[in-house]
Amino acid sequence: MEAQRPAPAPTALEIDQIDRLVRTTPVAWTLSTLGALICYFQFNESYPGSGLDWWLATFCAIATLRLITAVLVYRTPRSMTLIRWWLASTLLHAAQWGVLSVVLLTPGSPQAESILHITLVAIAMGGAVRLPGFRLTLVAHVGLVLAPLILRDLWTGSAHHALLAFLVFLIGIYALVSGRNQSVALREIHVQRQRNEELILALQRENERSETARNAAEEANASRTRFFAAANHDLRQPLHAMRLLSQTLVESGQAVDVPAVSAHLVECVEGMTQVIDDLLEITRLDVGNVTPQWSTFLLDELVRECSRPHEPLALAKGLRLEIDVPQIAVHSDRALLARVLTNLASNAIRYTDQGSVRIACALTSDAGHVWLDVEDTGIGIDEEDLPRIFEEFYQVGNPARDRHQGLGLGLATVKRLSDLLSLDVSVMRSAPGKGSVFSLKLKCVPMSGAVAGTPDAGPSAGALLPGHRVLVIEDDADSRTALAGLLRSWGCEVQATADVATSLARLRAGFKPDALVVDLRLPDGASGIDALRDVRALLAEEVPAVMVTGDAGSAHMRLAQESGLTVMVKPVRPVQLRAFLGQVFASNHAQPAA
Repeated sequence: MEAQRPAPAPTALEIDQIDRLVRTTPVAWTLSTLGALICYFQFNESYPGSGLDWWLATFCAIATLRLITAVLVYRTPRSMTLIRWWLASTLLHAAQWGVLSVVLLTPGSPQAESILHITLVAIAMGGAVRLPGFRLTLVAHVGLVLAPLILRDLWTGSAHHALLAFLVFLIGIYALVSGRNQSVALREIHVQRQRNEELILALQRENERSETARNAAEEANASRTRFFAAANHDLRQPLHAMRLLSQTLVESGQAVDVPAVSAHLVECVEGMTQVIDDLLEITRLDVGNVTPQWSTFLLDELVRECSRPHEPLALAKGLRLEIDVPQIAVHSDRALLARVLTNLASNAIRYTDQGSVRIACALTSDAGHVWLDVEDTGIGIDEEDLPRIFEEFYQVGNPARDRHQGLGLGLATVKRLSDLLSLDVSVMRSAPGKGSVFSLKLKCVPMSGAVAGTPDAGPSAGALLPGHRVLVIEDDADSRTALAGLLRSWGCEVQATADVATSLARLRAGFKPDALVVDLRLPDGASGIDALRDVRALLAEEVPAVMVTGDAGSAHMRLAQESGLTVMVKPVRPVQLRAFLGQVFASNHAQPAA
């Protein structure tokens, strides 16, 4: 047996119409009952003891029942079954009026006949007003009310009643046409109302989007203001110290501890370099200039590499640096992930005075992924500070902005790198005085595809530099002098030039470099890449080279990187340059040129 299909849901227009019917029922009930009573008293004397009494009793009972039901219906959800039942009761009510024409089949007095015809025509016209949204119901309603009356008038046979029948017929046609026109008008009104509601809703959504955009813009502006204020502070502090220290060296009238002042200058320069490098890195991440180099590697090996530089500081503070990472392989960008781990480990050690810092690995409920946790027993983070810890320059426990406690850019960098690598960085647990747990989600892969990390270095870079020749091509005189002086202090033989022509002249004069340090942008729009190409062409060999530039993220820098060249961003850290030269000389087993 085929299952019965559920009734279709009523349309918005049908719901609106049934609500209109229910709302107007009390008024319609009052007028209808009043008309029934008037007809009863007009014909009661002419039809004593007839069915008129039964008709009135039945009429009042059904009308009262419909009035009570209307109140109940008004409080219940609308459904197609409810609509059909209410329309059926409306037709039953119309049929009651049609039965009245049959009960009063014998004509009464002219006054009574007039009242009968006026009442039934009014009932039919009332249906045209209340039922325009239900065309079939309207036709049935008019027909049930007026058809018996027309037949009664025709059956009577008098010319007067025949004329009444014709007039009632015309009125019935008018009621139907009027109802149809009202139906069309109501549908158009309903459609227009829907359009207006949709327009209002669209405007509200647009206002919400505008408000959201405005709030976001205000927040971005406030964040940018805080960003520049903090950057301004962290850049001016070491610059201020450098100016005073430099003036101290200039003042020759008093004894100066040159090594101590020089050490302070180096520390200030390192501080400024750290701020600039972190700002540049965040900027590159924000503008999308960093592209992950995906590879498969051993996670435990990377964790130990990243932890090794922090062991002396942890030991000096009396902290236990624990690593609990099994030998598993993960798929990510090794260098960028190392940056994330280094920042998290550095933060954990910096803000922990006693206890331990632990880096551990745990499986996730998501197959194929692992959680890497960096846990400490440090100062912890208050719940109200958690939403802001990934903002630039925001620090917990450093209100004086002591740069020895960091600059507040580490976690901001971690967040951006996490989004780039899909690491889902989060604070799993943190409480003031109880430490914090930062977690990363990594994709683990089979061990067969893992690539081993960089092996331990051989001899120190500094021991490999003395006696080697370096050609410097740098158009800025101060930078050129400073760089040449630094290289000579390491024991290198240096030729420093400002342009390509001078460099080529030095080469033709017999200077043969073991390495090149070339500025990426040279005078008159010349490119360091072209200068490097000319130098190598003249020497007829691929001399190792490093490009230096102050245009981080520029097209020239990207072109150099795409060409396979090593690029360092100014201000270049001396330790980076020395490490590069040491690695070059060690890998090539170069000997000092004769």
